[in-house]
Amino acid sequence: MISKTWGSGKYAVNLSVHVTKGNGLAVFISGGEKPHLGGVALASPGVPLDGQQLSSCDLWTLTVPGHKDAQLAQRIAKKLCIAAGEPVSVSLGVHVEHATAEEIKLLCENVEAAADLFLKEYLEND
Repeated sequence: MISKTWGSGKYAVNLSVHVTKGNGLAVFISGGEKPHLGGVALASPGVPLDGQQLSSCDLWTLTVPGHKDAQLAQRIAKKLCIAAGEPVSVSLGVHVEHATAEEIKLLCENVEAAADLFLKEYLEND
C-alpha cells in the first residue's frame, strides 16, 4: 500500500492506494473535517473496438445521495487510469463544514496534489 497526505489542518487530505502489480489500483481518499465515503468512480483503459481506440479511459460513478464527491473521484480515477494504464477505483469523501467556493477549490487542489505525489512514486518504481 502507498499512502500520501497533502495540505494542512482542516484542508489536509489522505490518499491510500492498494497496488495489485499492474492489475488495478484501489484508491481511498478522505480528508477535511469529516472524512467519509461520498462517491466512487471506476476507470478502465478503453478497449479497442474493431481495431479502433474509441476512448483512452471508460468511466462509471456511484454517488451517495446528497454528496458531490463522485465528480472529484471521477477526475482522479481518469487521471490515474490514463497515467498507469490499468483499472482504477477511487472511493472519495472530503468535507469542510459550510465550505466556501475557495475552500472547496483548495480541497480539490489538495486531492489532485496527493494523487500527483502517488503517481510520481508509482510510475518511477514501475
